[in-house]
Amino acid sequence: MKPVIEIKNLTKLFNQKCVFSNLDMKIYENEILVIMGASGSGKSTLLNILSQIDMDFEGEILYDESLFENVKIPFPMIFQESESLLPWLTVEENIKLIHQKVSQIALEEVLEKVDLVEHRHKKPRELSGGMKQRVGIARAMLCNSKIMLMDEPFASLDKDLRVKMQDLVLQIQKEQKLSIVFVTHDEKEADVMSHRVIRLD
Repeated sequence: MKPVIEIKNLTKLFNQKCVFSNLDMKIYENEILVIMGASGSGKSTLLNILSQIDMDFEGEILYDESLFENVKIPFPMIFQESESLLPWLTVEENIKLIHQKVSQIALEEVLEKVDLVEHRHKKPRELSGGMKQRVGIARAMLCNSKIMLMDEPFASLDKDLRVKMQDLVLQIQKEQKLSIVFVTHDEKEADVMSHRVIRLD
């Protein structure tokens, strides 16, 4: 497999405290890489660095050029809860807020894929936790990115919903041949989702 992102000698400090020291790792095309570790071990920080939100580090991150070809947002991030949803907008309007030029055909396809067609006119307060997460996944899918970053996306969901969302992500990853970096604390979830697991000390 070809690496799409390669990290070399990554060192990150927060207020003189070392989060990473000379971290080396690779993310390969068409794989789900699960990141595990205790609270404060730097899992979310690593996602922020990969997504280029956080540029304050030492070391080198090499990106395959294909990650930036015909892509609206190269590194879409899905968080534990879709707090970025605006409460006064509907599902469809929240998606269009990020993708203002999305075609109606593309919008219909992604709503159907995440099973939100019947809920498109609902506002966030009318949605379950799983529905909110599906809105986040729909927005990420419309970025046309070859990589997706997920920061404990299902941690707040009950067991049945969590399993459904895991199945949805696995299906999308397989169909679109995505590389996914998936942060979780849950060992069972890591077993279900991962092609590889990296543990941060």
